[in-house]
Amino acid sequence: MLNPHGHLIFKGAAVAAALCLVSGAEAASLLYGLDFNQLGSNQSLVNLGSGSTAISKTTGYMNWSNAIMPMPDGGYSHCPNGGTFNITSSDGIDGLNFSTGFSVGIHMYYSSSNADWKDAFSMTIAGTTIRVEMTAANRWVIYNGAGIGIADGTELFAANDNEWNYLGLTFKGNEMQVYHDGELVKTVTTSLSDDSKVTSIKGSGEHNTAANGLFVDNLAVYDGVLNGDDFAYLNTHDMPLSIPEPATATLGLMGLAALLVRRKRA
Repeated sequence: MLNPHGHLIFKGAAVAAALCLVSGAEAASLLYGLDFNQLGSNQSLVNLGSGSTAISKTTGYMNWSNAIMPMPDGGYSHCPNGGTFNITSSDGIDGLNFSTGFSVGIHMYYSSSNADWKDAFSMTIAGTTIRVEMTAANRWVIYNGAGIGIADGTELFAANDNEWNYLGLTFKGNEMQVYHDGELVKTVTTSLSDDSKVTSIKGSGEHNTAANGLFVDNLAVYDGVLNGDDFAYLNTHDMPLSIPEPATATLGLMGLAALLVRRKRA
């Protein structure tokens, strides 16, 4: 509607929802998306994104169950014996560029009855393999990152007991940002640079092959820098193929608002 000064005012749940959906800090496309619904022990891992680097399964089986679900469609990956997803390329994973930035999101769950060191997933960056792990004190941390300027044991956030946590990581140049369920909780200055390469992203089981009570699901890798609203959306929705940049989002909202005004007048 228009206020007395002739300015457009956004009203209504539809506009609010649209604002949430298109709040990306930059245009970003889904490169690698893995949803572990009904994953069988020998099922191929299907990439939902456009990245060209192959996705494989490491030695060992990957269990699936619908007992614990982060999303309405259900499913999770439980890898107690080393069976993990593996996105790897010695030349660098296609689409991951530190100059323009990229983002990684993943659902993680732990059972407090099995609290112990557990590896949710790992990334090999500039020859260093960092691990996102659950500690015996129920805190998610990054270990083995000293080689790229991330101190061992860098705490990300305290885990929600017996609940899914959504971890979002963004990388651009030498900056890494950490999000928990859409909230920015940490910014880390690394020793990485625009020409650094990511050669591997792997699932849980990489480090502690005997770990039980750890689950991951909905791995999403985007070729742009996402923000808190984007990660909050990914926490509760499916992975969109693209997230528009602010200018595109604004144009879309203006069109939606104009349509709502026309309907109001009619």
